[in-house]
Amino acid sequence: MPTVAELAVAVLLGAAAAMVGTPTGVSGGLLLLPVLMTGYGLPGSVASATNLVFNVVSTPSALVHYLRARRIDWRLARVLAFSAVPAAVAGALINVLLIDDSRMFRTLVSVLLAAAAVGMLLPRPSPSVEVGRSRPWWAWAALVLTALASGTIGGFYGLGGAVLAAPMTILITRRPVREVAGAALVATVSVSCAGLATYIALDLTGHTAVQTPNWPLAIALGAGGIIGARVGPLVAQRIPDRVLRGGLAVFVALAALRLSG
Repeated sequence: MPTVAELAVAVLLGAAAAMVGTPTGVSGGLLLLPVLMTGYGLPGSVASATNLVFNVVSTPSALVHYLRARRIDWRLARVLAFSAVPAAVAGALINVLLIDDSRMFRTLVSVLLAAAAVGMLLPRPSPSVEVGRSRPWWAWAALVLTALASGTIGGFYGLGGAVLAAPMTILITRRPVREVAGAALVATVSVSCAGLATYIALDLTGHTAVQTPNWPLAIALGAGGIIGARVGPLVAQRIPDRVLRGGLAVFVALAALRLSG
């Protein structure tokens, strides 16, 4: 059971992670995983499940901002979420019942994330690709494949999925970060709910490799995240898109390093 001091620190950590992550469409939970495992000493499965709770609690707070600003592309959000949710369930099941956390799988995911991070830093072509209703079929197919991969990774590692979905969607659609972030956060909430429910169900049915979240710590992180997720998008309105893309590239690169370690 965490102490009062540890819970207070968790509130601050959750606020900071959400404030940094949500403007780019990433929940910020990526930054919390190493802290949960090293600072709080949680096993990997407990840290991942705790992180998913943080996503579920804090991310809707950021979505309120994008809803009010009418900056959620619901067509894009539906494609990402509907494709990613079943993949998240599959990712959790694969982790527990089949291959576990294999070195080869980690390497492949790390390479994919590193490539996405590099792509975020490349010069943006002009003019941008039209991404409205006239978006070509190959772009929709690429988005579905991206969502499937994102959901699988999100369910497998508890990262929420947007760490891949956000940068790849930006690369495919050539849209600014602000126009993609809302849809990516919808996918994050969907993947996190599906992944968390799967992990808890597997735990309740006796699969000891899966453990339920550290609920006190998860709620404390989420409470801070609610605040940070509201502040982050407001601050990001004054930040140039290239800076936001650079920040997202850092997030993705950190994920690649963590998974390769």
